[in-house]
Amino acid sequence: MKPAVFSLALLAAVTASADSGCAVERFDCGSAGRENVRLARVGERLDVLLADGRMVTFSTLEPPRPTLAAPDRPHNVATELTSLLTGKNLTLQKLAGTDRWGRIPARLFVEGEGDSVDEILAATGLAMASVDAGACGDKVRAGEATARADRLGIWADPDFAVLSGDEKRDFSDRAGTLALVEGRIGSIGHTAPRLYLNFGGGRGGLSLTISRRNQPLFERVGLTERNLLHKTLRVRGVLEIAFGPQIELFHPSQIEFMDDRR
Repeated sequence: MKPAVFSLALLAAVTASADSGCAVERFDCGSAGRENVRLARVGERLDVLLADGRMVTFSTLEPPRPTLAAPDRPHNVATELTSLLTGKNLTLQKLAGTDRWGRIPARLFVEGEGDSVDEILAATGLAMASVDAGACGDKVRAGEATARADRLGIWADPDFAVLSGDEKRDFSDRAGTLALVEGRIGSIGHTAPRLYLNFGGGRGGLSLTISRRNQPLFERVGLTERNLLHKTLRVRGVLEIAFGPQIELFHPSQIEFMDDRR
């Protein structure tokens, strides 16, 4: 049975940008209009400059990062993407209004390809799905899961290995990176500002944190303390170690249940 994944589409169609102080409009994945575009170049963070001067970003993907095994990965992935897009008829589907860097979160489609470009990159193991994959992220994450199972691309690299939350270990080698963690929630703790979901690794092990102001987002889709305790989860987030190994959860789409049912 497939793990249950919570989509951001359940939460909001309009998201506030805390950094810019303005509302960023999110478009429905299925109904957003499309337009024909041409490629100018691809950057190493997978930002795509169009011939008309606009910049496109794949909000569903995490930019590729170098590792010991693949120090040139950002350049190599950009080269692969350039090869896929150069000289092709491309279709742009906007997913949101322009972000604070002037980029357009969007999907690109290559004529003759059934999947969008971000779905292709995830399914071939060239990129990892982002934390905030949004309303169009389901197929990206499904493609990533297949690539991960087949150990394609980044998933053959030990620096992208799925971490076990049930084991007490030194996570410093993965600090500051987007990680996938799997494990069983063994206990729950509370402080005034945060809820702590502790994996089974014991004291000093990895914890998930949810700020009190964000907790209602989780509770509205059934992610209560009762429904999370003793459940086996796969979570996606940035691993921090300053105050012990932690991943902060901002929204329900970071969580997958690996149990059959909640």
